[in-house]
Amino acid sequence: MNLAWVIAVLRPLDIASHPNFRDSQYDVLAPVQLAGVVSGDPSRWSHHAIQEGEESIDQAVAYARLSFTTDGLREGLNGLVYEAQHSEEDFARSCALVLLASCAAAELEEYAKIDEIIDAELSKPSLETPEGKLVRAALLQQKSLRNRDTGRSYSSLTSEVLVLLDTLYPRDFCEFAMSPGATVTYVEAVQDVITSLRHAAWSLAPLLRRAGDDEQITSAPVPNWQEIIRTPKSNQAYRVEQLCASEYAKFVQISYDQTFRSQTRKFGGGGSPTLFYAALNRELLGDIRVYSLRKESALLKFIQCMGVEGTDAKEVADCLRLLRHSGAKSELDLAVERVRASGPLAALKLDSARILRNRSRPCMIGLPELRVLRGSADLMEKNEARDALELICEVIRAGGAQPAPGSSQLDVVRLEPAWLTAASLANVAHECEKVALLLLQAARDGRPEDELRDKAIGRALNSLNWEQISPETRAAWESFFEEEGSGMPVSRSVFETLTSDERRVAGDAIESLEDVANRLNAVMAGNSMNPSELTSSVEIVKNSLTAIRSAAQKGQFGFRFIDPADAAAALIIHCGATDVWGPLCEFLIDPNVQRSDKSDAFDRLSYGTPRAPQTVLAKFQENSETLLNSSNEYFDNDAVLPFPAALRFLASQGIVTEVAAFSLISQMFGRGTPEARVEASRTVASLATSVSSLWVLSQAMQFSHDSEPAVRGHAARALSVHSTDSSQFSEIARARLTEMLTQEAILVPLLTIRQILQIAEFPDSAKEGIGHLALAHPSVIVRREALKLLSGTE
Repeated sequence: MNLAWVIAVLRPLDIASHPNFRDSQYDVLAPVQLAGVVSGDPSRWSHHAIQEGEESIDQAVAYARLSFTTDGLREGLNGLVYEAQHSEEDFARSCALVLLASCAAAELEEYAKIDEIIDAELSKPSLETPEGKLVRAALLQQKSLRNRDTGRSYSSLTSEVLVLLDTLYPRDFCEFAMSPGATVTYVEAVQDVITSLRHAAWSLAPLLRRAGDDEQITSAPVPNWQEIIRTPKSNQAYRVEQLCASEYAKFVQISYDQTFRSQTRKFGGGGSPTLFYAALNRELLGDIRVYSLRKESALLKFIQCMGVEGTDAKEVADCLRLLRHSGAKSELDLAVERVRASGPLAALKLDSARILRNRSRPCMIGLPELRVLRGSADLMEKNEARDALELICEVIRAGGAQPAPGSSQLDVVRLEPAWLTAASLANVAHECEKVALLLLQAARDGRPEDELRDKAIGRALNSLNWEQISPETRAAWESFFEEEGSGMPVSRSVFETLTSDERRVAGDAIESLEDVANRLNAVMAGNSMNPSELTSSVEIVKNSLTAIRSAAQKGQFGFRFIDPADAAAALIIHCGATDVWGPLCEFLIDPNVQRSDKSDAFDRLSYGTPRAPQTVLAKFQENSETLLNSSNEYFDNDAVLPFPAALRFLASQGIVTEVAAFSLISQMFGRGTPEARVEASRTVASLATSVSSLWVLSQAMQFSHDSEPAVRGHAARALSVHSTDSSQFSEIARARLTEMLTQEAILVPLLTIRQILQIAEFPDSAKEGIGHLALAHPSVIVRREALKLLSGTE
């Protein structure tokens, strides 16, 4: 057994050719070729000594190189598996190839194949030599990592790894050829591999003791966390960190050159910065620290590939996979929303298809998988969504999203993402009835007064399309709330809002801000509010505004489930409650109140365009400069200036002139941050309905080419307004709008459609674009919205 094969994949620099110590006889050896490829360092490749096509090139090495590429991944995997299965003469060679094949199969999420090839390798006649035990330990550790990746038990495997490693002594191993440039002997190389595998096993094994005491939890031979910290690590860990630092330095250099427009031109070089090879080393060792490298690798790839035109959907799908495999939930949330907003939507379809194809058991579905399935639900065909919903229902029956082995979560934390995903899939699969009944049973099974469960079920109910739900099921929910649902106020509020009618909303006393919000939702749905209800609502809102101002004076701030200032604005617009103007104005100009408590009200008033009383306008005029320069935001240290929502309101009321608005919007956009550019574009869209000057169209055209999808989306809203006028520039607006409708992902079409709904007439070119969306857009949501718009114009 030539252990150089295993060292070549676990410590490649000890075996690979060295650029300063060329040896034509050594460099052509197959393990040396493989080590050069696995190292990721082009200077360590042996190609200088071998011509492509020569028989001396081991075919397994060629397959390994293919498996490291997006387009060659499948062919490389199949080749590695074939070579491993036909490598009977050397157990070390087949082990090295199986380790590489496992990493390739993990990229494709083909865990059944991983189990198959590792089990086949482990089933070979056991070799009681030190080399045989080390090879077996490496295979078992690889299987442990893959079991953890899929929510399966692995503690017994890890225990066996540690037992095997404790029987090994480096000097018992047979000598093998090392690189002429190696800084260690073969004995030290073996010792480092044993140390690396031991730390990898410790990283995966359940802890023996709780931090700070000696209470034993499991029988796994694992030291406590302090002993692990004090135990010397292999220098391979430092090599990986050095490789990461080198790639980050390359990324910084490239960013610097681009920012400062370097005139230097480089030819050749090592390609784009990548953490692939650093992560690969930890994947091969089966070390849990690969999770953080998966995340870093995904973020680096995202930054590089999402900022270029013609983004490769396969590369973006791989970024999503890496974020899922790292368990980076917040980063995955941002990534999914970004891809939905700006594309490529094919990336979400690819990743969701991979999940459904290879993670067919509930234990393999965690929070990240649910997030991707929820984000791609409206991109699925009806049958695909139905199959996905069946899997999610199994996940719900199993208790929800599966936490990582060895960890635990509250039931509702695991169930809520599954309920939300089921609701999203049901809307596409036309199975809302099924999910509504499933949620009803969940509500009945919950503990009384369980606030977390109440809010989770309420959010899931809000995600369902209630047009698909039968009167019988609606009646069952109503009966539940009347008989058993007194402890579920949020779910009841959501249900009543979504299914409101005159009978359901009338007669209940208005006693809280939540009741006011429910009644306002009913009014906006076409119902009315009687004088008594209006009086109660106004009083509650006024008291809430006073309470916030009083707390703000004391430096007390918070997040709010219902925004009282927004409710006050809605009472003015939809119920004619003009007596709210006074207290609302005092609230909005109060410098102590944070901006987030004012923004929604300002925006509702600017879009609703109610003309404020003269006395109120005078107060806003007097405080306009202070308002625009207000940066009082307790939870945001980088608030956009001027205050965007205040600018939109003041401009809509004529307090800020067109000239001043043009200057302030340009100032806002010039700050350069994505948030500032989005707010600038949103302000232009808001003013487009009331300002016909060409500067609005000019800014909208400029913003429509921005790299940020939300900026383009609001610009499209402004263009849709100006595409209907008779100016000589309207044709440009129509052409750009048509172009955007056919090229963008989800955000721009949806914002455009919703803006067009407010226009009496819109041009034939826009109708053609909307018709294309209704027929061919990947998203069911966009297709439905487009159909509604077209049917309303016929």
